[in-house]
Amino acid sequence: MKQLFLLIGLVTMVSIASAQESKIMAGGGLTYATDIDNIGINIKGLYMINETWEADGGFTYFFEKNNMNYSALDFNGHYVFMNNEGTCLYGLAGINITFYKFDYGNAVSSAYNEYVDEYSEYAEYIGYEGYSPLGLTGESKGSEFGFNIGAGGRMPISDALFLTGEVKYTLGDLDYFSINAGIMYQF
Repeated sequence: MKQLFLLIGLVTMVSIASAQESKIMAGGGLTYATDIDNIGINIKGLYMINETWEADGGFTYFFEKNNMNYSALDFNGHYVFMNNEGTCLYGLAGINITFYKFDYGNAVSSAYNEYVDEYSEYAEYIGYEGYSPLGLTGESKGSEFGFNIGAGGRMPISDALFLTGEVKYTLGDLDYFSINAGIMYQF
């Protein structure tokens, strides 16, 4: 008898759990950041805590520009202002860690390559092969902590796919405004 009640309870819990809509979303997209002045790709995960609150975590990699690389790690909370048949508008606040890396060797080599192109005979004479005229090699890297504030939204394009968009300002030692557009999948 106990096994029958256990089996009925298990079947009931599984059917209730499968009837509920998933609270997890994941996706990616493109981001443009003003002070970084570059485009990047991002991935993001989202958990819907309840009808009003959501939490997300994401990572953005900005493409290299002028021997400088940036990437950002974000953790945000969303307050949902409107949710109407999957279309959602929210405000966000959270924390950000922006990582940066500058490659001295490539920067010096790039400048030297331009110089060498103009004076190719001289380059052959000195045996130019990866030569760094200033002796600078290596890289400088670090990270900056900041706070995010912004707004975003989602619009369904099918039962499980959503178009997303976000605008946010990151306040800290490295301030920048970013615009994000992408797609998320609800599991």
